[in-house]
Amino acid sequence: MDSFKSRLEYYMQKGGFNPTSLSKKASLNVTAVRDILKHEGTPNPRIDTFFKLCRALSVNPYNLFPAFRELFSHRLRRLLDKAEKLDERDQQLLEEKSQKDYKQVK
Repeated sequence: MDSFKSRLEYYMQKGGFNPTSLSKKASLNVTAVRDILKHEGTPNPRIDTFFKLCRALSVNPYNLFPAFRELFSHRLRRLLDKAEKLDERDQQLLEEKSQKDYKQVK
């Protein structure tokens, strides 16, 4: 993931959101997320909109905008990296278990 829009789309998909449902959950205008995604180039949402999206998606600001990591100390960034790897591994294990359970049901 290399852009704000691609990160937003990724976390929307992961959370099962479409633009309208995310806008509503974030208490934004129903077209807010759609407008961000259709914006030519890099969108520049207001900071309050950005944080509402983070809360609605249950992600940290650095997940949507990696430059936020630079605000943290080197030690905290290392801890965040470790936590992210654990989250990815946890997600892999859940997917593997889901596939195993699905095969057992068949």
